[in-house]
Amino acid sequence: MSEKVNWLDVLKLYGYVLKLSLKYKKRTLSLINQEYNFGKWNRDITDSEIISLDGNYGKIGQIGIFAVNDKLVRMNYDEFGKNRDKEFLSFFENFKEDDIIELGCGLGGNLFTLYHAGFKNLEGCDLSTNAISKLKNFVEKTNIKINFYVHNLNEPFLNDHIKNKIVFTHTVLEQTKNIMHNVLNNIIKGCPKLVINFEVNYDDEGLLVRKYFDSRDYQNNLVTELKKLEKLGKISIINIKKMQFSGSPVNRLSVIIWKPNLCNPSIS
Repeated sequence: MSEKVNWLDVLKLYGYVLKLSLKYKKRTLSLINQEYNFGKWNRDITDSEIISLDGNYGKIGQIGIFAVNDKLVRMNYDEFGKNRDKEFLSFFENFKEDDIIELGCGLGGNLFTLYHAGFKNLEGCDLSTNAISKLKNFVEKTNIKINFYVHNLNEPFLNDHIKNKIVFTHTVLEQTKNIMHNVLNNIIKGCPKLVINFEVNYDDEGLLVRKYFDSRDYQNNLVTELKKLEKLGKISIINIKKMQFSGSPVNRLSVIIWKPNLCNPSIS
């Protein structure tokens, strides 16, 4: 069950975004390392964590504010999580036999969700050496068959790491506004079978989301860059649509699905 938020809830969200705007910092590699490699991902992985897509473990039974069907609602965390996981998994239902790799996997929540749904050919990479080290130790201890390695999306993929695979990102390309052109071309050069981006479509969002992204120096150019690449004939955009259960009220996700048209190492 869910209920609509009131005006005070919305006012608090705008106040939160305003405070972030006053603390604006350019999203550099150093800042990303500070927030993730030495911050968010610098901790141990727990058994309860691996069954939750977006880190909402520990909040079971609590009520939060979420974006559902592009509207803000109050909803129980576990009820929302079950609906979101179901929607997330639906985009992979035709790729059960494919190799699937997540770029920017963090502590692996999305991949563990896929693993427990029966997917076997899974990999993850992340810039954070802390995250990957902890993941490798965790899957070895629990005998979970997922391969993890360190990779910087600003660098080319080597050794056919993503060739002919289903590649996906989940709230990761928001970090790459200032290097988006290079990141996308590195993915194209890697020759994946298909790319699924669970990311914000900035130009299709309302004021609250755009102001939040501006305050964090998050991406506002993913879809714009993809459309430029499509005009150049380098990719084909298959679908762009909003997630029904996208989570954060200030980070409302769309699903952006595309594929490279050519696997040409000379793309620049």
